[in-house]
Amino acid sequence: MANKVLWQTESAADLLTTELNNMADTTTVVDAADYDNATNQFRWADFFFFGTFDAACDAGAYVELHIFYKLDGTHYGDAEDGDVAGVQPNANTLHGVFVIGAQADVYAQLLGIPLRPFAFRAGLKLATGQDLTAVDTHWLKMYPSNEELQ
Repeated sequence: MANKVLWQTESAADLLTTELNNMADTTTVVDAADYDNATNQFRWADFFFFGTFDAACDAGAYVELHIFYKLDGTHYGDAEDGDVAGVQPNANTLHGVFVIGAQADVYAQLLGIPLRPFAFRAGLKLATGQDLTAVDTHWLKMYPSNEELQ
């Protein structure tokens, strides 16, 4: 019998939660802790975002997903000094765009984002015309997966 390559899903990871409270439009928020993909070595991930905005977002609103890898094990590729404190999101760190539209409560997903085998921090950048509320309900979750030979 021939082998099959199947998806092997792993446990979900909460990447951003309370960091998103009161997040202002046009700003970037980065996870406070690393996700250790150097150890986990997942090849793919689906990302799921939920946010409640102060009011309906502008038409054409979106949220950018940025991933800042720690390639050398010490410094992040943040286009700044490597500590993600003054991160400069750019085309190299952009890994997807959650399309929001004119909504106030949003569930949005990005599917099949490739991952590298390095520790990283995820970040979100708003381009919505509205701020996220102060209510502690926002999140960015990651659902990693690998192929499995059976």
